[in-house]
Amino acid sequence: MKLFKKIRGSSFIRRTAGFLIAQYVRLIWLTNKWELQEKGHPSPSWSEGKPLIACFWHGRLLMLFKGWYGSHKLHMLISSHPDGEIIARTTQNFGFGWIAGSSTRGGRQALFNIIKVLKKGESVGITPDGPRGPRYQASLGVIQIARLGKAAIMPLTYSSTRGFFMKSWDRFFIPLPFGKGIIRYGPLIEVNDPTKSDEEIRAELEKSLRKITYEADLECGHGEKGMEIA
Repeated sequence: MKLFKKIRGSSFIRRTAGFLIAQYVRLIWLTNKWELQEKGHPSPSWSEGKPLIACFWHGRLLMLFKGWYGSHKLHMLISSHPDGEIIARTTQNFGFGWIAGSSTRGGRQALFNIIKVLKKGESVGITPDGPRGPRYQASLGVIQIARLGKAAIMPLTYSSTRGFFMKSWDRFFIPLPFGKGIIRYGPLIEVNDPTKSDEEIRAELEKSLRKITYEADLECGHGEKGMEIA
């Protein structure tokens, strides 16, 4: 336990881990056959340079660095916890920006930075069930951020025929080489409808993310081991 804490406490090791994770992502991308499904959902916004809030489950974070093909920059909202630095370093290896905080625990400064990014015409990536769960439950914080930033929400997920689920709170999915992978985009969720409450939009986001992840897992042959639809 002391050794583990020492490793987590080393900035050098966290930077190295971020670099190695980025290389693993590139390896998986090159050795798997990937299909980007339902690209018609984000394409109009991307072609017009409109900022989006990309939302994906915490356990489906790894390959989504390769799922972003918008022309404008993506900034990931990442926990300010020391473990978050590993993801931040991975993010930087793909040329993305990052914002310290979370959708619920980031404080005013994180919220200010997110709104600033969105108003510049750039996008933000958020795990609505992060950083510590509950798993597969979207937080209201994401909806409030989207309203303030006047940006649509884009559900996003991935799965692969070869991979395994870790025994972590988020059931983090790690794909393996030489399989078939799917990156799936959900319909954009608009937040500027005054007739819809934050809770209604939150439920819509959660339902969409569950649905597209379930469908991707099912197509990749995971069945009951994959995403729970409800």
